[in-house]
Amino acid sequence: MRRRVLAVAGGLTMAGLLAACGASTDAAQPSRTVPVPTTVGPTCTPTEPMTIEAGKPTVTVPEGEAPTSLVSTDITVGDGPVAAVGDTVQMQYVGVSYSTGEEFDSSWSREAEPFEVVLGQGGVIPGWDQGIPGMAVGGRRQLVIPPNLAYGETGSAPKIGPNETLVFVVDLVQVCKPAGSTTGTSVPGTTPGTAVEEITTETTMADESTTTVAGETTTTAGETTTTTAAETTTTTAAG
Repeated sequence: MRRRVLAVAGGLTMAGLLAACGASTDAAQPSRTVPVPTTVGPTCTPTEPMTIEAGKPTVTVPEGEAPTSLVSTDITVGDGPVAAVGDTVQMQYVGVSYSTGEEFDSSWSREAEPFEVVLGQGGVIPGWDQGIPGMAVGGRRQLVIPPNLAYGETGSAPKIGPNETLVFVVDLVQVCKPAGSTTGTSVPGTTPGTAVEEITTETTMADESTTTVAGETTTTAGETTTTTAAETTTTTAAG
């Protein structure tokens, strides 16, 4: 009978277990330590904000009544990293009023200097925090933002009146993932940086034992089954 058992401990290795069972430990045993994930970031793609070859877009106000909820439309779908909450993004944008079609702000008018913000931190109006995530670098998106997700009843004088719906066309030119992102994998249920312990579960059966280490099988008396994530050892003295 063989039972698979996986556990975590600080220092017990396969070499020590084999020594306790009378097996030779002259050859070096492979490490069973779970790799520690490596901290990376911030990581920016591209390394410098990209240039929009198409230049400043023309913003067309949709026909009909202003929507009462956020409307997001991809004009061009990007092929770079996708922006998410917590990312620092760089954007070019143009904003116009829904009621008049008049431009009230644009990064292009400031020598095309990209606008930078951390998404989801309240650094911009809610319509942007909700409308930019999911956009990929190189993409161009139109956002139609109702007053409750923009400047509300007060507006933003002198260019944005009370209860004004806003229309933006945004180009995403860079995404920077925050520091603290991790790479690497670990064995499920383990703590990185610790060793995988070979636990022994004893079951006596028919004076037979099978030891399996790196694909080799031998038979002795009795049976005890020991299993790690990659190795199975069965050893028990008779009696």
